Amino acid sequence: MLASAALRGWLESGNTVAAFWTSANPATRLRLGDVISPRWSARLLLQRHAIPAVTVPRLRDWADAETAIAALGVDTLITCMTMMIVPPRLLDLFGNRAVNFHPSLLPAYRGPTPLLGALLDGKENTCSGVTAHVLSPGIDEGPIIAQRSLPYDAAARSYTMWVAQHAAACRRLAREALPAYLVGATEARPQVGGFYRKVAEDGEIGPHLTVAEVERTLAAGGTSYHIGVPLPWRIRPASVRRVRRVLGPATGKPPSLQAFSVTLDVADARVVLVRNTALQRTRDRLVLVEALRRLDQE
Repeated sequence: MLASAALRGWLESGNTVAAFWTSANPATRLRLGDVISPRWSARLLLQRHAIPAVTVPRLRDWADAETAIAALGVDTLITCMTMMIVPPRLLDLFGNRAVNFHPSLLPAYRGPTPLLGALLDGKENTCSGVTAHVLSPGIDEGPIIAQRSLPYDAAARSYTMWVAQHAAACRRLAREALPAYLVGATEARPQVGGFYRKVAEDGEIGPHLTVAEVERTLAAGGTSYHIGVPLPWRIRPASVRRVRRVLGPATGKPPSLQAFSVTLDVADARVVLVRNTALQRTRDRLVLVEALRRLDQE
């Protein structure tokens, strides 16, 4: 969603995009969100502006990356919500015109999971927002171009609305603050201090947590789809939303996966957790696109 927002804002500022590089295979089939909220769809933006979507290898391993960039004839590199690290040899081609959009108030919460990290740490009202910054060899460490603060309370503590507000802020930064910086109207300022935060075990529910800790974790991030129960027979953890009930003491039995729930032992009890299902994800997606439509009208 943030990548779509950055793309939209950049195009609205009158700029063009020579190519959209991604590490995944670009999906061509329209989804429900594309139809309901087409102006926030990266897929439709690419089609409308005839921008080629290209699957590329890891940039640090791609020997022909410089040649591909030269063939495009571009002067600006914009990244957003990518797990690919841009190596110094490619950053050198753009200088201070290599820019990233990051969903936190840098220098706090560098890394891949800033929203969930802030929620789990109780910092969602002080460290959350969107930052446009110059890319550097260090992860999310480059000089800050502009920021927008987005406290969770201002989104009525709705994760879906919060994500919509992040997208809207990213669009504004790409449309207004970034072009101003690129023409020299503003200057980027160095980051001072800060920290990197990657949610790994913090986002997992299991025997290492008490019922009280599980309830706190899910109350903070259960609607984010990033809290899960690792299961030995599944590649990905089962995404869970909230505690349905406590069955009693821990039993020593393995976890049990049902269509709408997961039953497992935690440190001091056996509990039933409500899963984030495909139906729930669709509902939340509809809420998100409706929130984006309302933001378009403001």
